Amino acid sequence: MDDIIDSVVQGIEENAFPYFFVKPGYRKDQYCASQHMEWLEKHLNEEEKAHFVQLRDAELRLSIMEREALIKLALAAGIRLALPR
Repeated sequence: MDDIIDSVVQGIEENAFPYFFVKPGYRKDQYCASQHMEWLEKHLNEEEKAHFVQLRDAELRLSIMEREALIKLALAAGIRLALPR
């Protein structure tokens, strides 16, 4: 089920925000940023890691909320377009 939702979200993102996906290297930039985050986490002390984890968790919650909003927007727009005028 998660694969289906991820596919729907990816489709929504690609169609709703094509300028991100048209830009060459967008996914590569995402991957590089992820690699830098992993490197940073490995080089932090315990207190810094705790704050880093809190930051990452907050970013994850925001990302989830943004994806939910995108899905709701896409569904609302689809329903609106499907209704007879």
